[in-house]
Amino acid sequence: MMTKPPSTDLEKYPHLDKKTQDKADLADEVRKSAIRAGTWIALAHVKLALKKLEELRTYPKVTRMPCLLLVGAPFSGKTSILEHFRDQHPPDMDPAAETMHCEVLMIDAPPKPDLADFYSRILDALMAPYKPTAPAYAKYSQVKLLFKQLGVRVLIIDEIHHLIAGSQNRQREFRNALKSLGNETKVCIVAAGIDEAYTAFNADAQLSSRFMPMELPKWSPGEKLGTLLATLEKRTPLRNASGLHQPQLMLAIHSRAESNLGDICDLVKEAAVAAIDTGQECISEKLIAGLDWVPPSKRRMYRPKL
Repeated sequence: MMTKPPSTDLEKYPHLDKKTQDKADLADEVRKSAIRAGTWIALAHVKLALKKLEELRTYPKVTRMPCLLLVGAPFSGKTSILEHFRDQHPPDMDPAAETMHCEVLMIDAPPKPDLADFYSRILDALMAPYKPTAPAYAKYSQVKLLFKQLGVRVLIIDEIHHLIAGSQNRQREFRNALKSLGNETKVCIVAAGIDEAYTAFNADAQLSSRFMPMELPKWSPGEKLGTLLATLEKRTPLRNASGLHQPQLMLAIHSRAESNLGDICDLVKEAAVAAIDTGQECISEKLIAGLDWVPPSKRRMYRPKL
């Protein structure tokens, strides 16, 4: 008499991908921690952005280096894309020569267009010693020298919309400094920010023509959102299938998370954690409706009930 072989995880959890199947039988707290940590999803626009960034990294040195302006709503994934690219090209230390090769450098723009602060942030990111009270021109000279010595090819400046926080003169001074930095170091500059970044750059014809804009998409119910939700479900270690891509559940998620990628992913995370806590092990419309979750468009005016 033949004995039936034990069921495999693939048979037990066919709605999950292979790596996630291995997590589905772990303890609840372990699974909840994995869910909240999230997962990297190489969406079509993410692949395109990374391709453009890679082209900048390998671009030959020419008189006017190409630059990129990455624009998207808050929590649309800009910083995640840039950090992923940076992490793909970490600094290369050479212990024998005691030198560092750093092709990709990423900083946050200062909260206002202050050149001394801007150069200080670059020097901090390069772990270079400098005198904090040194004038901006002295720090700029040090930045140019280090860029050459370390082989910097791409400078990423996140939160570039902070540029408009200063006076018109300060804004103009900062924009001119960006042009000079690109011209003199032959480094490709990638600036990223919310919609106000267009305002910051369009005030200067030379700067706006130099920075090729790329806008991250907003999400609406349809095939692309369905694909995203199906992928999230495959990577979320719940023991029962949810069917997140099904029209009604997709609409329920979109109506509460709205159109930003980060909010959609966070809502699914919170729903998955609730599904574990309640023992349902799947996400339903009723569960989504019962979450303590405020849609992004209502958060400014939200006042919690006491």
